Amino acid sequence: MAAQPWPTGPLGRAAARATCLALQPAALLLGAALRRLARQRPDVFDRLGAARQARILICPAGAPVAFRVCPDGHRGSVQVVVAAAATPCEARIEAPLDLLLRLMQGSEDGDAAFFASDLWIEGDTAVVLSLRNAIEEAEMTLADLVPLPPLPPAPWRTAMSGGRS
Repeated sequence: MAAQPWPTGPLGRAAARATCLALQPAALLLGAALRRLARQRPDVFDRLGAARQARILICPAGAPVAFRVCPDGHRGSVQVVVAAAATPCEARIEAPLDLLLRLMQGSEDGDAAFFASDLWIEGDTAVVLSLRNAIEEAEMTLADLVPLPPLPPAPWRTAMSGGRS
């Protein structure tokens, strides 16, 4: 079952903008974590090559917001944007939120999710592959950037994924 789209119209757009504002502190923390990693592991960002200046839109499926990540080392940033807006980016990654969290924890294989059509990539796939390869070659998981606690028990994950198990 696909994620339900966020309501459209003036009320939906206003709610999406309010959600963006509410998530700004999280974006600031994620940006700081990205820059901290750049100081601790500059080799990861060197491996990105030209892709380090790319803007990558990470979209939880059906959510009103998305995260635009620019992994540009000590200038790296994370912004919260309205998902339905035409946000400039070189690559767009979309998946259900629970899958994105498992990918960040390193407990899910991104390649398998992509080939199972659970993860969608649009735009410059070379950017996404550069990011994936740099993380893999550095023997890191995305959890090294933002350590997350373990996911909640299965019933909560099932509810988040719209009833899928």
